[in-house]
Amino acid sequence: MNFQDIDLKSNHSPGATSRNRPVVRSKFRIKLPFKLLIVSTAVVLLGFSASNWQPTAKAVDSTFKSNRLHYALDLPEASISLEADIQKSLESAAESPWTTVTIQSGDTLASIFDLNGIPASTTYAIATLNDQARSLRQIQPGQKIHLLFDDQNQLSRMKYEADITKTLLIQRGEDQSFSSQIINSQLDAYPVYREGIIQSSLFEAAAESNIPESVIMDLAGIFGWDIDFSLDIRQGDRFGIVYNELYKDDVKIRNGRILAAEFVNNGKTYRAVYYTDPKGDGDYFDESGKSMRKAFLRSPVKFARVSSRFSNKRWHPVLSKWRSHKGVDYAAKRGTPIRASGDGKVSFVGTKGGYGRTILIRHGGRYTTLYGHMNGYARGIRTGTKVKQGQIIGYVGSSGLATGPHLHYEFRVNGTHRNPLTVKLPEAKPVHPSYLKHFKEKTSVYLSMLQLMETTVAANTN
Repeated sequence: MNFQDIDLKSNHSPGATSRNRPVVRSKFRIKLPFKLLIVSTAVVLLGFSASNWQPTAKAVDSTFKSNRLHYALDLPEASISLEADIQKSLESAAESPWTTVTIQSGDTLASIFDLNGIPASTTYAIATLNDQARSLRQIQPGQKIHLLFDDQNQLSRMKYEADITKTLLIQRGEDQSFSSQIINSQLDAYPVYREGIIQSSLFEAAAESNIPESVIMDLAGIFGWDIDFSLDIRQGDRFGIVYNELYKDDVKIRNGRILAAEFVNNGKTYRAVYYTDPKGDGDYFDESGKSMRKAFLRSPVKFARVSSRFSNKRWHPVLSKWRSHKGVDYAAKRGTPIRASGDGKVSFVGTKGGYGRTILIRHGGRYTTLYGHMNGYARGIRTGTKVKQGQIIGYVGSSGLATGPHLHYEFRVNGTHRNPLTVKLPEAKPVHPSYLKHFKEKTSVYLSMLQLMETTVAANTN
């Protein structure tokens, strides 16, 4: 929604009454003197018995089961006036109920407010309140807005459910001005365990084990510095994962972070566990506390096929003669994203001879990487741009001397070409020595689940 969506017309113009918020009237009417009699009687009875009456555990349990209550019931303390409690409850019950609006296609904040009898001045005050209220310009069909009106039919509070975990609350103060706050709802996390054995592909093994695609992609990302998933996967490789499933009100919302994982590739076992240190920094480490992250990705294109390897003598398919091939070619569909293999600064962007559209990135003083035959560059990538590891810098193409779409990738150390598939990659920082005890305590339960998996698989194999 933009400011042009705010309808500043008066809601009291002729013909507008049909769009006003309908008045909700109770089906039951009790005259005021009779109400006071009921309240007085309740006060006397409660005051008479409050000091001696205590509910039994059986009675409380029966009440909770029959009504499916999901909150704790706190009895009033002796120092609190029961009369005051009853008066407060009556005042709360007298408030107008919330009006819930489910946003439809084409709705704007102005149209919703207009249909509920809220004047344009209130719409403008809320829409221009602050940065938090800006989210009301992007309301989407299916989202909900809750409105609460006071005795004068003025909007006193509103809630906008921006997503499943975030609600925007706006309320009117005594001075008639509005204020806002964001209410974050925490999802309940439940760790689950899954395992699989690869027969044909990683994704097929994941599907057979009921592992979501997003989780298996995260798994490949964790081990992507040690395993080239386009080249190294073997039949019989196996893996196990402990990851969170996130719920709200017993309904699964989405999958959460991988807590621990194991991958056995060609007989070699790799394990990783997620750890958050006391300062709040989190990452994946192996069992000893070494970082799973390397300074460089093994492959800048996810799940691509290696079409040509590093070689000192290779027959060039375009020039039809023998030449050295100082990099690795990854065959992939045109437009496949290319990621920066490490943190660094772009030193060149443009056309470079047979490389076609090319990007060169310098990583500190020793390392440089080259990405050639690109179809195009990602937005904002230019000479001097700082990039992060895994950031998309361009897209696979066939520019320059190329017979088809692929990425030509080179890795250089002190200006000398090295084989990107076999070069030893520098590691990131391990767990700080002062945190190792904390690391062991926090990660032992998830690593134990992985060790149990390994024992179970071995027993079934034998």
